[in-house]
Amino acid sequence: MKMRLIIILVLALALGLAGACGGGGGGGGNTLGPDDIIIMYGNSITHRGPWAGLFPNNTILNYGVDGDTTSGMLSRLNTALAQNPRVICVMGGINDIIRGVSVSTAFNNLRQILIRSKAAGVTVIMESTLHTGSGYPNSFTINQKVVQLNAQLSAMTIAQGQTWLDLNSSMAKDGYLQIQYLLSDNLHLNTDGYQAWAARLNDALP
Repeated sequence: MKMRLIIILVLALALGLAGACGGGGGGGGNTLGPDDIIIMYGNSITHRGPWAGLFPNNTILNYGVDGDTTSGMLSRLNTALAQNPRVICVMGGINDIIRGVSVSTAFNNLRQILIRSKAAGVTVIMESTLHTGSGYPNSFTINQKVVQLNAQLSAMTIAQGQTWLDLNSSMAKDGYLQIQYLLSDNLHLNTDGYQAWAARLNDALP
């Protein structure tokens, strides 16, 4: 009986460790096939991502646009949905905040993107608006607003029964995106940043 209990405890520990090990390319929940279209939707941070290389077994369409705001994203949503995607991965809001657009406006635009995508039968993965690095101008104030926006987005996304992906929880520290993931502008991601994002996204995909 004692030996049996030890074996059970060892197996439970092994399963727990396996569940805690996340990562891209085979360790996550990504069961999508090549016929399941995934759309990456956002601004330049999305647009610059090498998504086809990061997800070679999936069909990914890059709908990131340099400099885009959430208003622009909302206005072109129908073009993306016309591709009949299985999943749309949404990230936006940082350009709004940098340009002085209110958090409430950015939130409402992203909320409409989620609602309209969901109504079209598309699974939505709402990704947290990334913090800037500490070296970005006015970064403290900007990142305070990013926190406000993400708090609203997470609550709304969960209430709508969609997937919330908090990238800042693993890529940021003390309210700033970690320098190891950033280009010198303290805003856009480097190769390590996109790999970290892809690993988290792989686990979040259906």
